[in-house]
Amino acid sequence: MTDVYQHTAALPQTVTDAATELLPLLRNFDTGRFALTLSGSMSKSTSDALSDVDFRFYSDNRRPDPGPAWERDWDRLRLRWQERGVTLDEVWFRTVSEVDLTIDQWLAGVVVPDEMIWTIWGYHPLTDLSRQLAVVDADALVERWRGRLTTYPSAVRDATIRRHLTPLRYWRGDYHYENKATRGDFVFLAGLTATLVHHLIQVTAALNGKYFPGDGNNLVLAAQFDIAPFNFPARIEEILYPTGGADGVVEQRRKLVALFDEVEVLLGHSFPDESWQS
Repeated sequence: MTDVYQHTAALPQTVTDAATELLPLLRNFDTGRFALTLSGSMSKSTSDALSDVDFRFYSDNRRPDPGPAWERDWDRLRLRWQERGVTLDEVWFRTVSEVDLTIDQWLAGVVVPDEMIWTIWGYHPLTDLSRQLAVVDADALVERWRGRLTTYPSAVRDATIRRHLTPLRYWRGDYHYENKATRGDFVFLAGLTATLVHHLIQVTAALNGKYFPGDGNNLVLAAQFDIAPFNFPARIEEILYPTGGADGVVEQRRKLVALFDEVEVLLGHSFPDESWQS
């Protein structure tokens, strides 16, 4: 493979071999500058035997409609690797200008995840861009993007905290929530509890100056937070998996409120001027 970026030496052989076969299929149009990267759990060092390989492809020029030839060649490539025990996820194509604009917006405090059908909480681009590894990148596009994101921006921190603290504060004292727990309304509580836990992790990640981990392995990365309530990941697991029927969901709500209150205290200690409220 030519034009291999310096990160390649640290990548699994499986990744570089798959990229070697994949790259000619991706470059079947006038790309201009381009980069092929590794993202997902492999780039975050949280992958396991069930993880797939997430490639991203960036180019100056927008990819034209590839037609049936691409689907045929891509299906053959995926099947070959599947037979070797490796799952290749769909490759995501984006232009360089789209990525530059996205980074500009997020660094300006416009923290609005993209809605994608394959991600529960929306696609958080800075998570992807700050952690991905270049496989092929002769123009050092990935190095430039990662360089802009090396220092966690205060604008992203403040906007993230504002966005996710608001629903936590609303539901903390809401009598509907308390009544639903008392009644044992399990369907309602399952959805709301998962949502509030997500907001808690978002706020705590921002408090630590960390980009939200994304859908996968949240608690693995949350365990690395320096600023967090005691036993944070274990307590979240306990909240998400209550026991004891109706009494259990009442206790679930109590534990979630208590955990949120501790995060509020940590916010006050870390940012006494409440800069994220402005």
